[in-house]
Amino acid sequence: MTAAYAVRLTPDGRSFTVAEGETVLAAALRQGIGLRHGCLHGNCSTCKYHLVDGEVDFGIASPYSLPPGEREEGWALLCCATPLCDLEIRSSSVTDPRLRPTFVPEERCATVTGVEHLGGALWRLRVELDRPLAFHAGQYVQLGVPGHPGDWRAYSIASAPSRQPEAEFVIKRIEGGRFSGAIDRLAPGTELPLRGPYGVSYLREGDAPVLLVGGGSGIAPILAILEDAADRDDPRRFLLVQGARIADEAVLAGRIAALRHRLRDLSHIPTVEEPGAGWDGEVGRVTAVLQRHLGDASPFDAYLCGNPPMCDSVSLLLEAKGIGDANLFFDRFYAAV
Repeated sequence: MTAAYAVRLTPDGRSFTVAEGETVLAAALRQGIGLRHGCLHGNCSTCKYHLVDGEVDFGIASPYSLPPGEREEGWALLCCATPLCDLEIRSSSVTDPRLRPTFVPEERCATVTGVEHLGGALWRLRVELDRPLAFHAGQYVQLGVPGHPGDWRAYSIASAPSRQPEAEFVIKRIEGGRFSGAIDRLAPGTELPLRGPYGVSYLREGDAPVLLVGGGSGIAPILAILEDAADRDDPRRFLLVQGARIADEAVLAGRIAALRHRLRDLSHIPTVEEPGAGWDGEVGRVTAVLQRHLGDASPFDAYLCGNPPMCDSVSLLLEAKGIGDANLFFDRFYAAV
């Protein structure tokens, strides 16, 4: 890959090069430079940085995540910004001291070994990788869309690194979605390109109790985190609040029960917004459950996984209950378009 432009991060002085047509974020991750990032599609604003000097093509950045006024002030979403010249970018002087080493994204070939309807709109996809992939439990990868070379969709891995070469995903089927809309037609033996890992919402080291809040397919990275914690005999207290729209989507209760036997202290509270007949558990949104069951949030590290409105409403509630910004971690799920 031929270098075209130089990028310097200030004030820390790190630097890297960006190839012609490559995004700034992709170049940084390729060279082991960890920058904040989320959806990779210009929707979430996690990778919003300020350009001290230089210009970029803003690419597919959403006007909601990067309004025209912010573009004029020199802000850019690095996941879709490509340089037009050498750049100087302001990197936050505040860093997370518990960040783990950044894995350089790599490509693998994944072979489908099974597809299972879990309930409602949720499906489980199992694949086998041709070679193990280094990743932190809680990270996500991109899967290539069959029949559409160069088209990728992001999904969190729902299994621990120790389970390789098997990897598992929990996917919400979206009607008309290029990947998820055809998941029921993915036959065993189908080969899928896979690349990653991405994301920084993985379990941090520490002694604080851990609160995990997952809505719908947001249970996926949480399952990976819990399975990896069980593999490492993590002694911390874990509280999982699992939200579902309907009872059929309060999935994988058996797997969570098995993890309760492996971990020293795991509590699981599933809640359903539209319970229907036969549901005897909690009813309501995850915020209502947290309001009822959690008094003081200040001792916790919290990991919120699912659609952006759910993550945002839960974070506001937890902040009101005393949690600090440094103890909140997000994995917001955005549609590709």
